[in-house]
Amino acid sequence: MKIILILVAYLVYVIFWGRFFLHALVWCRASKESGILSVDTPHSSFKVCALMAMDLIFFRRLFTTDKLAWLGSWTFHVTFFLVVLRHLKYFMNPVPGWIACIQPVGLVAGYVLPVSLAYIFILRIRGRDKYVSYYNFFLLGILLLISITGLLMRNFFMVDVVAAKEFVLGILAFSPVAMPGGFQFFIHFFLVLLLVLYLPLHIFTAPIVTMEARRREEGLNMVMHEK
Repeated sequence: MKIILILVAYLVYVIFWGRFFLHALVWCRASKESGILSVDTPHSSFKVCALMAMDLIFFRRLFTTDKLAWLGSWTFHVTFFLVVLRHLKYFMNPVPGWIACIQPVGLVAGYVLPVSLAYIFILRIRGRDKYVSYYNFFLLGILLLISITGLLMRNFFMVDVVAAKEFVLGILAFSPVAMPGGFQFFIHFFLVLLLVLYLPLHIFTAPIVTMEARRREEGLNMVMHEK
């Protein structure tokens, strides 16, 4: 199982960066043609930046349209972000002090995460969002399984965290070591690799796209006001 997991990890690594650079190339070409990357005064205005931050951090647009969906989506993104930050300790040696400090917060977020995912899943099953694709449900399922297997390892099927960190660092350093015992770790790590493989890459360009949308909206408001 160790060899399979390591080979899959390196395959996912290559595919992810290949997808990333291809996405960046396509996006830059499209942005250049549409003028998104052009620089003018509205682009850098404080108001546009502030509204963009509100949209990204607090999901302001979703809050104004569907507060029930906003509650689940915002809780999921916050808890997922905290859980990812908490897991950075397995990828760094030594571990920075700020990552050590957020461990308790990340631990609590790990228990809230599956609840938020189940909440989102129920809302979408009940038809609140009629335009959700099977791909979206697929990602929800992977995330839910990752969070559940993580909690199971935390509370019932204990895994040697030192051995887990050595395994992860060994993969990153291209010097693999023995995989921690237990089939549950294999499943959890494999699901994480599957998530990375199917990760929607548009999240990396979301800040720029959101700022452009805000800039265009502010420009339209100025034209309408002048008329």
